[in-house]
Amino acid sequence: MPDTLIPPKPITSALDSRFKPSLYARVGIPNSFSLESYQAGGGYQALRRAFAIGNDAVIDEMKKSGLRGRGGAGFPTGLKWSFMPLKDGKQHYVICNADESEPGSFKDRYLMTEDPHQMLEGMIIAGFAMRASMGYIYIRGEYVLAAERVWAAIHDARVAGLLGKNILGSGFDFDLQVHRGAGAYICGEETALMNSLEGLRANPRLKPPFPAQAGIYGLPTTINNVESFCAATQIIRYGWEWYSSMGTEKSKGNKLFQISGPVQRPGVFELPLGATFREMIFDFAGGPLEPIKAIIPGGSSTPMMPWTDTVLDAPMDYESITAQGSMLGTGGLILIPQNYCIVNATWNLVRFYAHESCGKCTPCREGIGGWMVKMYEKLVRGQGKPGDVELILDMSDNIGGKSFCALADACLGPVLSSIKLFRSEYDYLIANGKSQYGGSSRWAD
Repeated sequence: MPDTLIPPKPITSALDSRFKPSLYARVGIPNSFSLESYQAGGGYQALRRAFAIGNDAVIDEMKKSGLRGRGGAGFPTGLKWSFMPLKDGKQHYVICNADESEPGSFKDRYLMTEDPHQMLEGMIIAGFAMRASMGYIYIRGEYVLAAERVWAAIHDARVAGLLGKNILGSGFDFDLQVHRGAGAYICGEETALMNSLEGLRANPRLKPPFPAQAGIYGLPTTINNVESFCAATQIIRYGWEWYSSMGTEKSKGNKLFQISGPVQRPGVFELPLGATFREMIFDFAGGPLEPIKAIIPGGSSTPMMPWTDTVLDAPMDYESITAQGSMLGTGGLILIPQNYCIVNATWNLVRFYAHESCGKCTPCREGIGGWMVKMYEKLVRGQGKPGDVELILDMSDNIGGKSFCALADACLGPVLSSIKLFRSEYDYLIANGKSQYGGSSRWAD
């Protein structure tokens, strides 16, 4: 997918009356990434308001807004900001996790390429609220255009007095630097990201201590996702009441959802939390191009869900998707066609997680990177035997919850859900040595 691709805008829908697009409101506007364009649309007014109401009031507004981290974990952002020790006299850091690497997720890339100042403004506000003097933006190495646009935005902001010493005459000093990663999925884990920033091997750290107490260089650090910082800009600009009026009672605000697979209009769409899968897939993405049997709702690490009316009419929010047996994650929907072998699809994901394992702990290195890959390759090559599925389940039980970080558990999401929902496809493949869908499986023809 080329960096210059602009996602399609949402079509007219009943949802239009329920929320006002803000995160993606400027995507597609000519030169939307420039400081002049951003300020013409009211850019950096949120920062001025933050200076006017004060540090503690900013954190209080973030708490009241109900914003939950948009990187996948969904932890309350305002609460996370309040963990920073505000009177310790140490240097504090703010880090933006822009290492978007979850298969099925591509929203942050567009925020950085089309509207980078929105992210920068949110980071400056966060730095002000948490008494930080320095921030880092850790960008995925493949996001070349995004990195170039963010660097240019930082330069322009410095020249305009929006970064550096005494920002806008407030007495607050804050600056930003960009660090480009090398395309490692593990760097999406915050402590592995900090190790990479320090020039160390990108292995996750033991917690506690948590980053708010001992983060980068052993100093207090808070890490948030690109979309989270952009949402912070909108919250401080328009107020927590406006933001919390959208979404559901427990899942506040609007969110960027992505959809890929056989649909009319794959791309990124901004919807209020609580919109249904049916609205997303049919009203916004134009509907599927072929029969679908499964939905991955929040990026590849979230468990698969069946293509049923119950699922399609379920709200896309943290609580409702959990009740359906999966997770909202990054909001990256992936549709799996009816005539594609689910075992082959799962093997593709298993290989990804095996390749991206840092190898630090045995359950992930040997369990995912060794045995799980071998078992799935055996199945899709038509060499499966009775009892192999039970062996995979037993292996999963020995891996789940026992690895150093969540990468191994992320791999088990699609593995366990595919077996639970589509066990018959595993059994057919083992009994017949080939997929019931013929040529749709890479190895099972």
